[in-house]
Amino acid sequence: MGLPNVLNKQLSCKQGAVRAVRFNVDGNYCLTAGSDKSVKLWNPHKSVLLHTYMGHGYEVLDVQASCDSAHIASGGMDKSVFYWDVSTGQIVRKFRGHAGYVNAVKFNEQSTIILSASIDNSVCAWDCRSKSREPAQIMRDAKDSVTSISVSDHEILTASLDHCIRCYDLRTGKLHTDDLGCSLNCVTFTKDGQCILVSCLDNTLRLMDKSSGEILSEYEGHKNESYRIESCLNDTDTHVVSGSEDGKVYFWDLIEGTVAEKLNHQGHKVVHSISFHPTKPILLTAAEANIYLWKENNEEDEKEE
Repeated sequence: MGLPNVLNKQLSCKQGAVRAVRFNVDGNYCLTAGSDKSVKLWNPHKSVLLHTYMGHGYEVLDVQASCDSAHIASGGMDKSVFYWDVSTGQIVRKFRGHAGYVNAVKFNEQSTIILSASIDNSVCAWDCRSKSREPAQIMRDAKDSVTSISVSDHEILTASLDHCIRCYDLRTGKLHTDDLGCSLNCVTFTKDGQCILVSCLDNTLRLMDKSSGEILSEYEGHKNESYRIESCLNDTDTHVVSGSEDGKVYFWDLIEGTVAEKLNHQGHKVVHSISFHPTKPILLTAAEANIYLWKENNEEDEKEE
């Protein structure tokens, strides 16, 4: 199976700058977070806007759909986390407790808990089923802004500008910390949960062994020194993918560490948010006010029922 290398769709989201783009769990839909305080739900394959969710007081910086796609979590510059009902468009809960911007939001695997990472150096866990206004748990171990969260069935992984990756093991109640010596802005588990991919603000991505902290590989060629640039792995974990501050998206061979593909975004300086389809070689990217859908060049548009 190849890599997405052909631009299939370009959508102008009309919500100011797109701060984040996210596929839902089956890859049929996507969400965008906008600087105009909105969250939008799309069918990107058909270029159709399905719903606009309004309620945030300032820019929305991150958004994610629940495991059944029935709910949305969003967070942003109003220091709040919103829990939305997808079908009605209503806000089910508003969680307030952070002292600064909410950089990232993630559901746990059952979508019963929303985790939020903030510029206030903390990570909060909010129980979607509880009526309590207080977070179920607060993790205050970071010494600087927490920029990214990744979640597995029993672990919470965070990246911070304080140079550290923190892995919270919920089964044992233990925290493991690795200092990489530079500010970090995105962190992701590999699909097997054994390795960690981390974006560093020194123009390098690093693949680490989760249990030992050993750096297994480094990926270079893109530019990332100033902005929060997202990285991920493709649907089969054979390639590392990252946005860049030169208007491109880079693909590296996971094992070889060599650049396998570049996607050029004409007219854009920074490609900051990316989302890979869960099962197909399809990539969503965000740059300024637009999102882009990239597919493999031999993949025909599927006829959707």
